[in-house]
Amino acid sequence: MKAIVKITLVLLSSLTISCQRWLDVEPKTEVKSDIMFESESGFKDAIIGCYILMSKSSMYGRELTTGFLDVIAQQYSIDQNGGDYYRIKNFEYDRAESIISNIWGQAYTTIANVNNILENIENKENILHPTHYSIIKGEALGLRAFLHFELLRMFGWGDLENHPENLKRACIPYVTSYNKEITKQNTGEEVLSAIHKDLEEASVLLEKYDPWSTAKKNEAYVLPNDDKFYTNRMTRFNYWAVQATMARVYMWEGKRDKALSIVENFINNRSQIENLDWIKDQTINNEAEIERDLTFSTEHLFRLDIHKLYEGLRDLIDPDYNSPNPNNRLLFHTSEYAQKLFEIDDHVGNSDYRYTRLYTRATSKYSIRKFYDMENYKYSDRMPLIRMSEMYYMGAECLNRQGKTKDAVALLNVVRRNRGIAEDKMLPSGITSQKLTEEIEKEWKKEFLGEGQMFYFYKRLGYTKFPNSSLPITEKVYVLPIPEDEINVGGREPNSTTDENK
Repeated sequence: MKAIVKITLVLLSSLTISCQRWLDVEPKTEVKSDIMFESESGFKDAIIGCYILMSKSSMYGRELTTGFLDVIAQQYSIDQNGGDYYRIKNFEYDRAESIISNIWGQAYTTIANVNNILENIENKENILHPTHYSIIKGEALGLRAFLHFELLRMFGWGDLENHPENLKRACIPYVTSYNKEITKQNTGEEVLSAIHKDLEEASVLLEKYDPWSTAKKNEAYVLPNDDKFYTNRMTRFNYWAVQATMARVYMWEGKRDKALSIVENFINNRSQIENLDWIKDQTINNEAEIERDLTFSTEHLFRLDIHKLYEGLRDLIDPDYNSPNPNNRLLFHTSEYAQKLFEIDDHVGNSDYRYTRLYTRATSKYSIRKFYDMENYKYSDRMPLIRMSEMYYMGAECLNRQGKTKDAVALLNVVRRNRGIAEDKMLPSGITSQKLTEEIEKEWKKEFLGEGQMFYFYKRLGYTKFPNSSLPITEKVYVLPIPEDEINVGGREPNSTTDENK
């Protein structure tokens, strides 16, 4: 894998801009940049192509959501004969060499395509409407920051609040050019600085032009949208995705005051954001299953619409996969664990949508139902990458750390109330700070099952043991090894865990 060394932009053929979902197409033609970027449609195709690349199974179509990342975070039980995932669950990273290499390669391939857009969009105001120029450039800058932050959270160091010295260690290259030159490896501090720079520039552009931004627009503002290119902004890296990513970065750095400021601004403006709202009881509890929105998509701040998502995950989430033989690859919760997590004996989770609707409970193995597909199902293929609820969870954590536990409880209860939990089961305002910390973790585990978020949660906070595992958690578990090709061919400096994970 030499994703940073050998870069090719591809025009993804048969793209229809007005489609509400990305099409599952393979690159059929390589097109020179100067030809592709001669027109507005070329830029639109190019930015959509980046989202398609992110949808691959090596990224958010599987491994960075339901698969690899959730497996190493001990989010499931797995049968002993469940294949490589069973071994990976025990942190045998030699069984995951190809998975890790493909994650790295696909991420940097996507970044390369983003960089090509950014290099070509300059001085193109003559062919791009100001709104197109600003939104496409803002999305591209935001995506570059987002993808590098994902790589940093995997291949760099966490718990920076307690170990700031790790900011000086080399981790990943922050790539900003589209060429064949090898980008030098950066320290964590340098990567975070570059992430902030890209996010801040993206924020300025998108605040002024993104239809999802609640900022007052200039009187001359026009949104050309005859082709529906700007419909469903949650499916693209929009203004609020930038803000949420900023909050994530500040949380990673331990700068909770800055994260809280972003969260409070979001909460104050939430009601003004078009088509963003909490899931309705009548939607998730509709008698007709095809009318149930299982991923709570009205709450997504940023998602990918991934063609045939269910097919790509079916072996992990469908008990009937491989029928009539057992599905040994199934990722599941035992009935005992699920009932404990959702506090069924205490009647807390009995009406919680995440317990009542998002499990398949045909046996004592409770598997993930939120990504199921069915005939005529209008909510299929949706993979959330940033949820509205995460903003409330981050806010609750920040307030709790400030000693404002009562305010933190109020934020957490907003989410719980909108998950169908009964009013008499809301968390009491007099709860202790330590107990609230436990409740926040519990909420993360309920909310993000199958979405790859818990690994980052544990790593950010420096957990030395994962719940549901007796294995010790050390640096070599948290810091994924840089692929060998990057070291042997790209001249990368091994991160400290590369050799230890063999």
